[in-house]
Amino acid sequence: MNKVVHSLLFKGVVAHLLLFVALFIKDWDFYTANFWNFFSYYVTTLIVVFIVLLRPSQMIDKVSGQLDSLIEGDFSKTERPKGNSELINLYDKVQILGDNFFHSQSNLENQRNQLDSVLTYMVDGIIATDRQGNIILANHAAQNQLNMTAEELLGKSLTDSLNIKDKFTFYDLLEKEPELVIDSVNSIGEAISLRTKFVLFRRESGFISGIIAVLHDTTAQEKNEREQKQFVSNVSHELRTPLTSVKAYLEALEDGALEDPEVARSFIGVSLNETNRMIRMISDLLTLSRIDQERLVLNKELINFVDFLTFQTNRLARLAKSNPLNSFSGNFQITTDFPEKPIWIEIDTDKITQVIDNIVGNALKYSPQGGEIHLTLSTQNRKLIVEISDQGIGIPKSDLPKIFSRFYRVDQARNSQTGGTGLGLSIVKNIIELHGGTIVAASEGIGKGTTFTLTLPYSEDLLDSNQDWDDTAEIEFE
Repeated sequence: MNKVVHSLLFKGVVAHLLLFVALFIKDWDFYTANFWNFFSYYVTTLIVVFIVLLRPSQMIDKVSGQLDSLIEGDFSKTERPKGNSELINLYDKVQILGDNFFHSQSNLENQRNQLDSVLTYMVDGIIATDRQGNIILANHAAQNQLNMTAEELLGKSLTDSLNIKDKFTFYDLLEKEPELVIDSVNSIGEAISLRTKFVLFRRESGFISGIIAVLHDTTAQEKNEREQKQFVSNVSHELRTPLTSVKAYLEALEDGALEDPEVARSFIGVSLNETNRMIRMISDLLTLSRIDQERLVLNKELINFVDFLTFQTNRLARLAKSNPLNSFSGNFQITTDFPEKPIWIEIDTDKITQVIDNIVGNALKYSPQGGEIHLTLSTQNRKLIVEISDQGIGIPKSDLPKIFSRFYRVDQARNSQTGGTGLGLSIVKNIIELHGGTIVAASEGIGKGTTFTLTLPYSEDLLDSNQDWDDTAEIEFE
């Protein structure tokens, strides 16, 4: 731009001087020459040169305005000027500069949007700092993991945000680049474990610009590892105990107990009970395996749930009174509160029978003094609700959230008479959830009984979509 301006000024001055000299010499008269003639020639030539240079000056203003627009981010093009070739070339170069700048800015904007999208949808938390260790970037995952907003994180020290300033300084992180496990509470109040890696962020020149911290939530992974170890330990224990008993009784029979019919019969009976216990546990494990692999298929059928539950209740009542092994001690009374009107629902009867057997069976086993086991059935807000309550030993409130975990048994229930595999309620919960329902347990504490509440999806319009069914028909359960 300066080169063009200087060129125009030089041409204007030269043209002005040449024109002035030409006019002055042409009309020069030594005798009549005076100051006014000289001034009039000078002004005339100056006006002529100004008029000639006016258009290039306007072109320069136009190019300058185009540059100002580029600086302000306006990349629209103006009409190409006509005239001076140097100014046209200058205008063309400004337009090329604007095009290149526009494409560069578009590329940078696209890359920035791509980076923002990647950071936004990353599961891992990403935090970047400047050279002083202050946070300049934190994606949504990091904000959720640390339970802090972007405003709270930006500008804050990295060591303060990760709560590690008592163990590491920012320069320790620069020098050692350690891998840490940090305990945190996320945005929904859950305790989580974050495996954190630190990576130096360098410029092209090699100078360190800051640190990038990658926060990986390992809570689920560690939970799975713990559950796997606990699973192996529990299975080993649950199989070892009955196998040890069976081995001991078989050795006793081998050593001579077989000669005593009563003792032999007792030992064989206990061995059969322990063997059946192992078979039940293996069957439960296979069921859970099919559930985990999503291979457990529900064979649903439309039934009158009132009749179904009445049949199951009567069957369990007879079982409680006629158990030859007397596993259920005490005198029990099973009472019901069922509506008279049929309730039609689609369920897998075999699986729901397993659910009822398990819950009522637990009520019978864990009520040593007998008492009442009460079942109620109702519908509310498109849900079928079944409540099963007993007057048994109850469950401590601290144990209620854990009773549906695999192999978990309340301490008070761990005895030789009522011992089970600890898998029943876990299977029950999975079966109910496969039906789209829920199950919860409530107890006021030890000795105050337990109530299980089951809910299943229910719609009164179900029969309207199954016109082939006769709502007066009765279903027989064998």
